[in-house]
Amino acid sequence: MPSIRPGIAGPIVRDDLEPLAVTFRVGSRISGLGNTTLWKYGKEGRIRLIRLRGTRRTLIDYRSLKQLLSPEQAGSPQPRRRGRPRKLPASEARAR
Repeated sequence: MPSIRPGIAGPIVRDDLEPLAVTFRVGSRISGLGNTTLWKYGKEGRIRLIRLRGTRRTLIDYRSLKQLLSPEQAGSPQPRRRGRPRKLPASEARAR
């Protein structure tokens, strides 16, 4: 029997709506990355984390996760590595 108010009887599933935020479990399933990697990216600022006031729950902003996984992201420069720079071969060192 169809429900008069479908939102009450169960979730309304619409393919044209994007979620505002996803849990770490869903984010992991979407991206193929592990929870630890997602937390690391959140701490580095590569994805936006949303902390819900009054709860201990943290969610991932869906748009930032989508942007991280987009092909344009792969072309951006990598962050600088820490530590001592690598030595250049002698031929390149003389050119500088």
